[in-house]
Amino acid sequence: MTLTEQALDEFRDAWHAAEGDDFASRLQRQSLEALAAENNALRHVLFELTNRAQSELDLHLDGETVHGHEANAESFAAFVRGVADATKEVAKHLLDRQRRASTLRILAPAPGSVRVVLRAATPEEAAGRTAQNTRTPSVDSKSLDMVAVLLARSEADSDDLNDDVLSGLAARLPQKAHAGLKRAAKAIDAQDWDVQGELRSQHGFQPVHVGPHGAKALLRVLDEHQESSTTTTLSGAIDGQRRSIGALWFAPDGAGPIEAAVPTPELMEQVVQHDAANQRVRAEFDVVAIVGKGANPRRRQVYTLRSIEPLPDAPTLI
Repeated sequence: MTLTEQALDEFRDAWHAAEGDDFASRLQRQSLEALAAENNALRHVLFELTNRAQSELDLHLDGETVHGHEANAESFAAFVRGVADATKEVAKHLLDRQRRASTLRILAPAPGSVRVVLRAATPEEAAGRTAQNTRTPSVDSKSLDMVAVLLARSEADSDDLNDDVLSGLAARLPQKAHAGLKRAAKAIDAQDWDVQGELRSQHGFQPVHVGPHGAKALLRVLDEHQESSTTTTLSGAIDGQRRSIGALWFAPDGAGPIEAAVPTPELMEQVVQHDAANQRVRAEFDVVAIVGKGANPRRRQVYTLRSIEPLPDAPTLI
C-alpha cells in the first residue's frame, strides 16, 4: 500500500508524541513499530526517527561452518574487528586525524542465523537542538557506508579478475583501512561463510552480500599496487548506475563507455539525481594506474568519480 506524504508526516508526529518513558508512550511506540513492519515506506521513516541519520549494517552469516546459530568465535571476532577497524581508518582519513577511537556499536543479535548489526553511534546533541531535529550522518556513518559498498561490490563481480570498480573503490580508501578489510575477508574465506544483509542509511536500504568468492576478489584488489594517478574531466551522458555497489556507467562524448567507481554516498546521490533527470553532465575522474600482483601483472586504468555537475542546456534557435 502506497502512503501519502501526509500519512508519513502523521506517523512522524505520532512517534514524536510518544517519546516519553511512561508506559503509555512505550506501548504507543511498540504499536507504531508493528505498523511500520508491514509497510516499506513506514519502515524507512521509522529508521530515520530511531537512528537519526546514522547508518547501520545488518549482516547474517551462513555457510557450511555455521551450525544452527553458532560460528567459530575467533573468526567471527576477526570479521567484526576487520569491519570496525576499516571503518575507523576511513573516518580518521576523512577527518585528517592520526588517532581516533572507533564509535561503532553492536546491537543485540536476534534469532535467525548468526547475525551482527553494526551501527554508527549517534553524535551528541549540540546545545539547543532536540533529537528529532538532528538529521546529519556522522563521519563514522559515512565511513560505514563506504566499507559496506566495497564489501557488496566484491561479490557482485567476483568472477571478474579485472573489476575496475572494485579496484577504484579500494584505491580511494586509506591503506590502513586495507588491513581491516583483509582481516574480514580472510575470516569469510577461511570459514566459507555466506554473508547477507543490508546497509540501512538515510539514502535507503541497500542489499549487501559477500561470500568466499567475493572475499577472494577483495583480497586480490587489496594486494594491487597503485602506480600513478591523474585527473580527467569528461562531458557526456550517464548510461546507468547502481547505488548498492558504487558503480557508474558513463558514455563520454567522442569516446568509448567507461565504468567508474563512485566512492561516497553524497556523490552517488548526485549521480542518481542527474540520471533520473536524464541530464548531460560534466564529470571529473581520478584515473589511477593499477598493477596487479604476480609474475606477469597487468597494468590497468581505473576511473573513480571526483565530482559531477549538469551541463548547461544548449541554446535553442528561434
